[in-house]
Amino acid sequence: MLKFEVMPRSIVKTLASALLMGAAVGSAQAGPQSEAYVGANIGLYDKYDIKCNAGQKCDQTASFGGKVYGGMDYENFGVELMAFGVGKGEGRLRRGGQDAQGDVKIGGLGVVGTVPLRFGDFTLKGKLGGAYTRGVANYAGGGSESKNSFGLLAGAGLSYALSKTLSLNADYDYLSAKYNKAGDKANVNMFSVGLSYKF
Repeated sequence: MLKFEVMPRSIVKTLASALLMGAAVGSAQAGPQSEAYVGANIGLYDKYDIKCNAGQKCDQTASFGGKVYGGMDYENFGVELMAFGVGKGEGRLRRGGQDAQGDVKIGGLGVVGTVPLRFGDFTLKGKLGGAYTRGVANYAGGGSESKNSFGLLAGAGLSYALSKTLSLNADYDYLSAKYNKAGDKANVNMFSVGLSYKF
């Protein structure tokens, strides 16, 4: 089971349950031109855009990244919900208008519209939407801050149908979250792979 370091596990479990129930209901009610699905991905490469200070510890690659998701595909468009979490990256942050050494991590809930392009067993998807995020910063000089905010969520995905119901997915997601009261933010590029199941 994916471990989300920023979001409480109870929220992730609740979202996953809601997606499963919603997908099952949607599958039962939808016409022949629609497909419901759920899935999970683990981040293989998750990199923050934070900068590095000379002579100080810096690790822009997150310690963890992943997401659970579910949605509905129609003939020429779709809608997808997701819960995501990205572990900490360390480097130069901002604090009170000044540079500060520290680490940051983010998580959130998002919704995107999708445009699927099908080529036989392959499907390419473009994704664009928004997310409600929480960013947390821990400063090397002491203290921490956090911030809840809305941000952009965009990406693309490539899937291969292993069977009529099971697909292998490779996704790119651009995530953004504010992490302090001043509204400073960190962006993450997450590349992930996983499996999805169609109903």
